[in-house]
Amino acid sequence: AEAERLVKALDIRPPDPNRPIKTLSGGNQQKAVLGRWLVGEGRKLLLLDEPTRGVDVGARAELYALVRRLADEGVGVLLVSSEVPEVLGLADRVLVIREGRIVHEAPATELDEHRVLDLVMEAAPTKAHG
Repeated sequence: AEAERLVKALDIRPPDPNRPIKTLSGGNQQKAVLGRWLVGEGRKLLLLDEPTRGVDVGARAELYALVRRLADEGVGVLLVSSEVPEVLGLADRVLVIREGRIVHEAPATELDEHRVLDLVMEAAPTKAHG
């Protein structure tokens, strides 16, 4: 019953909770994986690493809406993505990381794609050799 509810709520197509996930399209596979994590109550945090990699534009929009809805419902979402527009469109707060270090932190509303790319591409300080 829970699987059927999530298939409907996440609009997984085709709507068959018994169908193997590997037989679904990329976007529906991503939604099914999210559905697995949402079974039961009490989810407080989701860690999403490149959640839309390899999915088509329509599935991206559906996944974005789902992530936003979960965040609006109080689920913490930690999103890691190399897609800057995705981050700026979904995140409340953005941490820009370069070479394993946080180089900037700001509300998403204070950043744009060009600024983020500049921060990522800035040359790291070099050590003096001598």
